[in-house]
Amino acid sequence: MYVVNRYRLPIFAIACLFASCTAVAQTVTLGELFSLAHDSEPGYRAAQSNVDAARARERQALGAMLPQITATANTNGNGRRYNTLDTHTATLRDHYHSNGNQLSLNQPLWRRANTVALQQAGKATEQAGYQLADTEQQLYLKLATSWFDLMEARDAVDFSTAQRDALRAQWDIARRGAELGAESEPKADDARAKYEEAAADELSAEMDLAAKAAAIEQWIGSSEGLVQPWLREDASIPDLLGDDADAWLAQIDSHCPALRAAATAVAAAEDEISKQRAGYQPTLDMVATFGNTDQNVGNFPGQPGYRIRQLAIGLQLNVPLYSGGAQSAKVAEAIAMREKARDDQESARRQAVLNVKTAFLGWRAGRAKTNAARTAIHSAQRALALAERGTLHGVKTDADVLTARQQLAGARRDVRKGAYQQLTSFIKLKATLGDLSGTDIDELDSLFVAVRADRDRIAAEAGP
Repeated sequence: MYVVNRYRLPIFAIACLFASCTAVAQTVTLGELFSLAHDSEPGYRAAQSNVDAARARERQALGAMLPQITATANTNGNGRRYNTLDTHTATLRDHYHSNGNQLSLNQPLWRRANTVALQQAGKATEQAGYQLADTEQQLYLKLATSWFDLMEARDAVDFSTAQRDALRAQWDIARRGAELGAESEPKADDARAKYEEAAADELSAEMDLAAKAAAIEQWIGSSEGLVQPWLREDASIPDLLGDDADAWLAQIDSHCPALRAAATAVAAAEDEISKQRAGYQPTLDMVATFGNTDQNVGNFPGQPGYRIRQLAIGLQLNVPLYSGGAQSAKVAEAIAMREKARDDQESARRQAVLNVKTAFLGWRAGRAKTNAARTAIHSAQRALALAERGTLHGVKTDADVLTARQQLAGARRDVRKGAYQQLTSFIKLKATLGDLSGTDIDELDSLFVAVRADRDRIAAEAGP
């Protein structure tokens, strides 16, 4: 159900992979990144510890229903001074040892609070399991969002660099034209201003890239040497969500781990009310004791020592009569906490609905953006071909060619941006429902390649 075993590479191997990136750059897939974050992210490890703690509390609740056996032993050296009243003898002294040991057994027969506590502990363990699942899915969502944000920032740097170079070429053309008298000085100054603005945009894009790289470090520890793959130019993202949002919304109650955790929290809060109300009820235990007592002299002067073996078995009934209102206050507290749990459940449901809707709409918006950008690519390619042919016949200028190249580069950037939005929305929806699987990550990783396929062609299109 979750992205776990297939991508849990040994943490040492993944760490070595990242450590070696500083010397030899290696492309890291999204599945490998998930594996690294899965084993190193503190929030997920805290959720695992919470599950362990819940299981321990369940064992404690079970232990309270089982026999409680206690063994005690003591040995004492005693000194005693006394005077008898029938004579006028001097003060007498006794020095003696006494030893005792006792084995006690207490078996609860009727303790309603213990029974409810065991039931409550089981639900708390179930809740912790759902919380762990939700933490895992949300970790993958946050990591994927940061991952695609980093890709988008990288594409922005590439585009801003290409735009800076193109505007520099346009400035050179305008400057030469002004020197030859073919262009006006204001036009050359305008070209220079556009170039300097593009250079500033490139610097801003580089700073944004550094910030996005720093953001991903909170999930994986370090991004130094991290090399991301490239979206395949021919990548075609299938329709993974369909057109029926209601079908996804209908799965929230049965699939969303956050909502299921909230539902078990409500059930546990109901058990807490029952447990506190059980404080009004009597309890019945079976008790048994067996003890030995040895003493060298009697308890009174002149008596001989003794040795006692005693066995007692019986029932112990406790009936609560008055506790100063403390038990009533505990019941009131439990009721208030149940209402809070119900409100938290409703909040979790609304958040899940919002996440599914925004992810679904984000997917469709990204798909529309990608389709529009692909159409823009075809248009920009035709415009570029026309401009290049026009320069051969003198009806177009080099500036027209550069403008067409900028439009083509921008359209390619928008295609990737729309694809990133689609993929992030898909992961968000699946993570909200707790259904992000290894197969899903395989499908996403198959859309990327280690080497940018269009780099050589783009360099050729850029020209001198």
